[in-house]
Amino acid sequence: MLFLKSSGFLIHLRPSHNLSIIKNTSEQSSIQVMPSAQDAEPISTKSMQQYNPHVNKILSNTLYLTLNAPKVDEYHRGIFITHAPLVGSSEPTTSGTLFHATYIDSSWTLERRSVKDVSTSSSLVLLYRVATLDFERDFTKFNNALEQVPVGKEKREEGLGKKTQGNPKLGGYDCVIWTGDALRALSNEGLIDLGGKDADAVMAEARALAGPEDARTMVGKDFGGLTVIE
Repeated sequence: MLFLKSSGFLIHLRPSHNLSIIKNTSEQSSIQVMPSAQDAEPISTKSMQQYNPHVNKILSNTLYLTLNAPKVDEYHRGIFITHAPLVGSSEPTTSGTLFHATYIDSSWTLERRSVKDVSTSSSLVLLYRVATLDFERDFTKFNNALEQVPVGKEKREEGLGKKTQGNPKLGGYDCVIWTGDALRALSNEGLIDLGGKDADAVMAEARALAGPEDARTMVGKDFGGLTVIE
């Protein structure tokens, strides 16, 4: 079991959920961990935290939508998959893998990152349970399906043939678009069941539970801790 610390984030590497290793321009291996941008508020850790009974509602083997507190005008969206329980392991059900679109150096990319304890995030407002997963189908199938989702306005329009109108300040794209496309991709592959709902409807339900319609009114506000929707 290996722990790395990068840009203030604690990254937990486990054998079955390793982060992608990529080649950089100098042909040296590096871990794909990217800093956050204006629209990308990944899950961070903090050392001291008050007890929150909602944490006990977090289930293993489960896919959640994540909504992080707005920094400008909207909540950052992503997908968090909790790890399968390991026999004899003391690892909590709050560990898992985060997938989200992030805007770095004027370009959109997918970040996949292991998280030891999602409940320690200082910015995470809501975990919305979408589905409990059957990992007999293999976690790599979920990972591969999410990596195939186009990231960015041009790639989305080319790959999905869908007109894209995202945040004009962020290349006409945003994390909300990627997350909706990701849910549809997983549903189309038969990996999750949305209960007959469209991904946009599921996203709207989660957003309504996160806070006021005008997210700008909540910038810098205390949400009172994480809420988990079962």
